[in-house]
Formats: sequence, C-alpha cells, structure tokens
Amino acid sequence: MTTVGVLTVHERQVRVTVADARAALESVSGLTAVRAVAKLRLGPGRTCEPVARLIDKALARAGRGGLGAEQLVVLGGTADTAEDIVRVRRKAHGKADWISSPTSDVRIELRPAGLHGLPEEVAAEPAPREEAPPAPPAAHPPDIRAAAVRDALYEVIDPDLGVNIVDLDFVRDIQVAAGGDAIITMTLTSAACPLTQVMRDQIRTVLLEESPLVPDFDIEWSWLPAWRPADISEDGRDQLRAIGFTHF
Repeated sequence: MTTVGVLTVHERQVRVTVADARAALESVSGLTAVRAVAKLRLGPGRTCEPVARLIDKALARAGRGGLGAEQLVVLGGTADTAEDIVRVRRKAHGKADWISSPTSDVRIELRPAGLHGLPEEVAAEPAPREEAPPAPPAAHPPDIRAAAVRDALYEVIDPDLGVNIVDLDFVRDIQVAAGGDAIITMTLTSAACPLTQVMRDQIRTVLLEESPLVPDFDIEWSWLPAWRPADISEDGRDQLRAIGFTHF
C-alpha cells in the first residue's frame, strides 16, 4: 500500500504496557513532534518516556533527510502486545524465579505539517516494486570444527542460573573462519546482563587454554529476538529444577 508523505517509526519491543502506549499516542495525536515529545516527557498529565524516545528516533531520521523537527506532526499510531523481556531473580536459600517486563509493538506515523493539503500526485511516494522471494540458502555440510567448539561450550556455566550456555540456548550460531578463529553469536537473558565479560573469560578458558581448539575467538552479541525461558532445552530445564528453579 502506498502511503502519502508519511514517516513511520516502528519498534517491536518498547518497554511500556499496551494500555500506556495507546494512551500516550492518543494524547499527542495532532501535535507537532516537538510538542509531543515535550508533553510525553514533562506533562501535563501522564508522561511516557519510552514513546517519547521513539518519536526522537523519527526526528533523527527526518533530520538526516533535511526535515526539521518543527515541521512534523504526529498523525497517530498503533500499539500491540509484544513479547515480555525476562530476567532472572535469585532469592535466598537457593531459590530463583523470573521477572517479566511487559513490552509493546509500537508504530508511530508522522507527516510534514501542511502536506495533507498537497495533491496526492505530488505528495505520493512511488509504490515499492514487487520482488521475488529469495531462494532458500543452499545446504552446507556440518562444520566439524564448529561442532567441536559447541561441545566445548557445554563446560561454560552461567553463574546466575547454574546451567551451561548451550542448554540455555545462549549460543545462537558458531562459525569457524578460514584462519581457524571461532565466531560465536550469543545472547543472554537481557542486554543489561552484567555477565558478558564473565562469559568471555570462561569461553577463553575452554577454547584456548584447557584443550586449545582454535587460535582465537570472537563473540558477537545478538539481542533480537529476545531470549525467552521457553528457549531452554529439556536437559537445561531438568538442571534448573534440580537447583531450585520453579515453573519448569
């Protein structure tokens, strides 16, 4: 569908409830983007910083295109339920559980002030061309070097959860470059987790020091899609139950 002169900003995991996001969008519909951000941050009425930051992103994009912030008007938007962000909380006596933070899939539409008065043939953007779907990737034989690295990573234990990072499904991909270095794509329970260096040190020990498998390695952190407890393997669930986690 062709959209006439509309700038859309979309984020799939905004840390705000759907009700608050929808109320925020309704409260600033029809305002200039500058006034909308000020209202969402300072009031009057209920504020909503996550939606304000999303409008900031739209303003930054518009600025790169030569459009000033004072020229944009908030048309409206949508907010739908998204996947919760999950973190671990460890309690006394070895017990632990999960903390869930609700998020929303938020889309905001803005338009340059006065553009609605232009004829559609002037304001309209060309419709995108239909493209054929990409061909499926060719199958490749398994890399035995990557498999060996993966096996070694079973020895790397998450200090908070007490389970190896493979069964937790923190390891998303392993590639071994032509020079022999391992490239490990990983995630954690959240992007704010303070254990990234701890993980790197453990991986260095099992890959380079105890039984050297590769000349060196690099970790590429990936936060989308967000990690979920449902990603844990059945073996990992058994290990979590054994050390006091509930709801598995």
